[in-house]
Amino acid sequence: MTDRLYLRHSRDEQADACQLHALDGLCASGAPTYEDPVTLSCVHAVDRSGFRRLLDEAAVGDTIRIADAARLFRSAKDVIQIRAVLQRRGLHLHIATGLWSGFDLAGEDPQTKLFATMLAGPLNSSAI
Repeated sequence: MTDRLYLRHSRDEQADACQLHALDGLCASGAPTYEDPVTLSCVHAVDRSGFRRLLDEAAVGDTIRIADAARLFRSAKDVIQIRAVLQRRGLHLHIATGLWSGFDLAGEDPQTKLFATMLAGPLNSSAI
């Protein structure tokens, strides 16, 4: 099982410093790193070349590590779609910082299932 790091920038001015700092120990260990520089968040993660390469090279049981949630998704719909892709491939996703840090977003534990269900609720509702 391998840790795989994913970095993404929204603009040319953004630097890797904050993302690399959040993933510092893993960077030092030589974990494979995949990057999508200057990629708009409206481009779905699985359509980005760096993330696609990561998925192609990842093996069942590998863990994708990102600095913060905004590097991979921006909406509840993105979270649900990416979660489904990761689960089909047997991958894990850990976010280093923010409210979503501390659990595997692709996991099947009760806390993660509840979180995903709450996110998916408005997507599956026809009337609010």
